[in-house]
Amino acid sequence: MTDLRDTSSDSPLVQVRYLHHVSFRVDDLDAALDFYQRILGFTTQPRPLAFPGAWLQAGDVQVHLVEVSADASTGIPPTRVSGKANHVAFSVPDLRAFRSYLEAEGLAVTESSSNLPQFFVADPSGNIIEFTGQAR
Repeated sequence: MTDLRDTSSDSPLVQVRYLHHVSFRVDDLDAALDFYQRILGFTTQPRPLAFPGAWLQAGDVQVHLVEVSADASTGIPPTRVSGKANHVAFSVPDLRAFRSYLEAEGLAVTESSSNLPQFFVADPSGNIIEFTGQAR
């Protein structure tokens, strides 16, 4: 049996290379697009699917939005913003300035409970987004 845990650089078994996209269930596609496009700067990409949603791009980051009701099969947002809940983290070049920008846009920012350079916000559907100043 082949050991798929072999991650040496010369192994042809290395499977995961990078994060292709993150997908969020949203309640209101228009509100989500305002958040991801106007506030975060994502641009719309072609999407070959018939159900309501959007594919967005910013730099190397892709976000897929799917407009469906929240339930046990599609996901239910947490009741409060917390880094302990499922979330995605986006890196920004100037964390302090970006925080000021988001607060000026009316977003509630939740401080990190760690000493890491990060904070959290919720998108219009309650999906948690972390912002960090850490580089790759």
